Amino acid sequence: MKTSTRRYARVFLSLLLGLVLLWLITRGQDIEQIIREMRQANYLWVGLAMLCAILSHFVRAIRWNMLIAATGYRTKTIETFYAVMTGYMANLAIPRMGEVTRCFSLSKSSKTPFNALAGTVLAERVFDLISLMVIGFLIIAGQLDFLRSFLKRVFWNPLVRSATENWLLFAVTGMLVLLLLAAGIYVVRKKTRRSVEGDFFYKIKRQWRGFAHGFASIGAMRGKGWFILHTFLIWGLYFMTVYLCFFAIGATAHLTPLAGLTLLAVGSLGIIAPVPGGIGTYHFVTIITLTELYGIASEPATSYAYITHANQVIINLLAGTFSWIMLSVGTRKTQTSKL
Repeated sequence: MKTSTRRYARVFLSLLLGLVLLWLITRGQDIEQIIREMRQANYLWVGLAMLCAILSHFVRAIRWNMLIAATGYRTKTIETFYAVMTGYMANLAIPRMGEVTRCFSLSKSSKTPFNALAGTVLAERVFDLISLMVIGFLIIAGQLDFLRSFLKRVFWNPLVRSATENWLLFAVTGMLVLLLLAAGIYVVRKKTRRSVEGDFFYKIKRQWRGFAHGFASIGAMRGKGWFILHTFLIWGLYFMTVYLCFFAIGATAHLTPLAGLTLLAVGSLGIIAPVPGGIGTYHFVTIITLTELYGIASEPATSYAYITHANQVIINLLAGTFSWIMLSVGTRKTQTSKL
C-alpha cells in the first residue's frame, strides 16, 4: 500500500511539474492568438503526420520481433504491435512505465519470458540512443556556426558564470555524487554475489541474467542489415511526424528539414523526461527551440507544440486502448481453449 501511495505521489508531482512548465511557457502570451493559430492550422498535414507515427510504431514492432527471434522465441507481429502501443499508453500515466508494460503484455499473450523481453527492450534503447547521437551530429554539422552562438548565449555563458560564482558547491556536489555512486555499486555487487534463492538480490541477479540474454540477442541476430534498415525507417518516420506539421502552420512552413531534425532531437528529450507523456517538458523544449533558435513568434510556436504533442497523445491513447483490449481478448481466448 505504501509503495503504491509513493508511486502515485511521484506521478502526481511529475504531472504537477509538467503543468507548471506549461503555465510558465504560456503566461504572458496571447491565448486567443494561440487558439486562432490552432483553428486555422491545415490538419491535412497533421493527419499525414499521424499516419507516419502509426507506421513508425508498426515498424518498431517488426524490429522488436527481430531481437526477440534472436533469443529463440517467436512472437506474432500484430501482438508485438499491440504490446508496443499498450506501452506507449502506459507512459501517458506513469513515466517510463511503458517498457515494463509492453514486456509484461507480450509475455502474457505470447508466453515469452519477461526477462528475455526486457533484455531486448534494453538493446532497442541502445540503438535508439545511438540514433539520437547520429541525429545530434548531423544537426551540429549542418548548423555549426548557427548553433555555436546560440549555445554560447543561452547555455555556456550562464553555466560558466554560475560555476565561477559557486565553484566550491559544484566541486563538493560532484565529489559526493561520485562517492555515493561508487558505494552503491560496491554494495550491490557484494550483496548479489552472496545472494541465495528467494532474497531480493537473488531476484536482481536473475533479472540481470535475463537482461544479458536479451541484450546478447544483438550479436546472435540474423539479418543485421534489415535491423539497421528498420531503425532508419523508424527515425525517418519520426522525422516526418515533426516536419510535416511545419506546413500546418503558416509561421513554421518555411522551416528546413534540418530544423525538423533539431525539433525531433529536442522533442525526444522532452518526451523521455520523467513527466507523464512529456506534458510540459515537450512543450517547453519545443517552444524554446522554435522561438530562440529559429525566431518563430511565441504564439505560433506554442500552437505547433500543442498540435504535435496532441498528435502523440491521441494516437497513444486510442491505439493503446484498442491494443490493450485486443491483447486481453486474445489472452482470454487462449486460456479458454486450454480449459
